[in-house]
Order: sequence, then structure tokens, then C-alpha cells
Amino acid sequence: MKQEDVSWSVFSAVNVDLHYGTEHAVESGDLLGLVVKVTIPPGFGLVPKVVRHPLVNLRDDPTVPAFREALEFIAATPLEYLERWIAAIDVFGDDVRLASVVRWADGLVSFVITQPQYHGSPADPREIDLYFDQSGWTRVPDPSRQHVLFFNYAFGILAIDALPRNCYLNEDGLLPFDVILCRPDPATENHLHLFPQ
Repeated sequence: MKQEDVSWSVFSAVNVDLHYGTEHAVESGDLLGLVVKVTIPPGFGLVPKVVRHPLVNLRDDPTVPAFREALEFIAATPLEYLERWIAAIDVFGDDVRLASVVRWADGLVSFVITQPQYHGSPADPREIDLYFDQSGWTRVPDPSRQHVLFFNYAFGILAIDALPRNCYLNEDGLLPFDVILCRPDPATENHLHLFPQ
């Protein structure tokens, strides 16, 4: 573990030239051809989970369900974050590496990963569908119609967020580089009807 003398808030205030997304502070290192990503504490990225929302039943109608389920992004645990990148190596051949674990002066912790710098243009949804279909993935309908989902039955991996911002086209073909991958828990399997009952 690397111990920093500054807090995360000081680091992020001083490093305004980094690109700050929802999960990472990102630095492109064109010289080495790598991107360095630092998780924004206290989070470790996002993971899809089925969330139950209570429904209001003002008329006491017995046909109205008590809950509505939806697949949503929630904060990932450190282990879920690392499993996501291991899956990216396994299924996409990505070259993601854990460079360090940083403990900031304020006690917060970040993971620092490196990833190749991918160049290209954002793929359109049809090209993304074709890539996943030809690569052994099955398109899975999302009951809420909020997410584009693919499931790889051979690997037991769910892909979510396979959108143009996370899939580039270049001379080598389509490169998914920031798609969120996870092994679905039983609630997600049931919600998406991944396996016949």
C-alpha cells in the first residue's frame, strides 16, 4: 500500500488537469500508451444490483404489487471492482493491471489501475450488438428498458453499460474497454430470467 501525505480532496483540487468521471480520475499517458485510473474515494466503481422499491397502494387494490424491482447501479465493494477488471481480462483480453493501492492522508483508499490507451471512434449501437452476438454473448432484455445487457453463458458474466462511450472502433475492430462486467447474483438471475425455471 502506498501512503500519501495529502488527502484525496487536496489531491483532486491540485490535479485539475485529470479527467474526472463517475468512478475514476483518469490520466492519459500517451508516452507509454497507457491510461492511469484512480478510483474516486470512498467508492470502487459501480455494479448492477436488483433494487426493490415499495409501491404506494392508495386504494388497497390486491392486484397492485408491494414492490417494483429494477436493475440499478450501486456502489461496488473493493472485491467487486477487482472482479470486474479480472473479467475484462478474461473475456475481452484487456490488459488492465492493479498498479497500487493508495491510502490518502484522510484515511480514504483508492485503487490505481493501468489500461492501454485505446484509440478509435465510438461504435454505434448496431455495431456493438453485432460484436457481442458474434463473440458468444446473448442479448438479455431489461424489464425496465433502462439498460443494454448481454450475458455470456460460457463465462457466467453479465455485461452492462456496453454503450458507444465504452466501445471504440478502430482498424482492429471493436474494443470494449469500460463495459461493466459482473457475475450476477441469484436476485439478478431471477430478475433477468437468465436461466429457465
